[in-house]
Amino acid sequence: MMTYRIRLIPRSPWATPWHADTLFAALCWQVAATEGEGSLLELLQEFQSENAPFVLSDAFPVGWFPCPLTARLKRLPEIKPRRPDWVCEKQFRALLSDPGELLADPHPFEPFVASRQLHARIDRVTGTTTPNGQLFEVETFTLRNTGNGGALALFVRTRNSLDRLTSLLRSLSLTGFGKKRSSGFGAFEVSGDPEPCPWMDQIEGADAFVSLSHFVPAQEDPTEGRWSLLTKYPKFSPGVPHGLVFKGRLTMLRPGSVFHTGGRPRSFYGTMLTNVSPDFPQAVHYALAFPVPMRWPEGGMK
Repeated sequence: MMTYRIRLIPRSPWATPWHADTLFAALCWQVAATEGEGSLLELLQEFQSENAPFVLSDAFPVGWFPCPLTARLKRLPEIKPRRPDWVCEKQFRALLSDPGELLADPHPFEPFVASRQLHARIDRVTGTTTPNGQLFEVETFTLRNTGNGGALALFVRTRNSLDRLTSLLRSLSLTGFGKKRSSGFGAFEVSGDPEPCPWMDQIEGADAFVSLSHFVPAQEDPTEGRWSLLTKYPKFSPGVPHGLVFKGRLTMLRPGSVFHTGGRPRSFYGTMLTNVSPDFPQAVHYALAFPVPMRWPEGGMK
């Protein structure tokens, strides 16, 4: 499998984080809409085998990556040490080959700007605003100016599904991504052609990986490492039957989590979750890791 970078240009604020599992769900609905339900079921069966046709990362600001949790900080007397959440591409690539020390930054970079917008609550029965004019807040995000043209980078690893993936992303861009897209949130476009990223597939002496996606480890996945967790409450798409809303509570490992494999890492880790809802047993949830090979710190974790 080979890795490519696809640039996404946000054209409006978004209300749903660009996580790999949510992107995968959105792409699945594009498959159903453009290729038919049979193609979607066939695709999901492929993902439940040992040969997933592609793997997705979360989408990050171009030129920035989640800091690997094995990164050590160089202690300076005047700065309280704190591992940054984000590192630039140059630092990230250096940490893959040589998990050395990072210089502590008293003002760590945050690429996303959050804000809240008020919306009128709509009655599910009448389809109009509620009699008392109830309001609720929606948290939205935009990109901070990082000098990258205001673009997000989505990394995909695949053997022969690149054209299909790109086409599905362009189709998704016509409707928008995530919640409140009917109100204009989550608008984006796919910029240019996918760019090969061979440095993400081959690191000399790699015996570990850092994940670039939220994921849930499979039973046979390595357990020695360092990770952080996110608990989320994923929703079903409005197109799901039975009027279901929430899949339930799901705890996933965050991007930046690192695991020692003891040898060359595989193309992907994690699993496709099944039995996520007793009311809709056919449902699955994408929880694969997008692993970038790296070297485990000499001497292990300290």
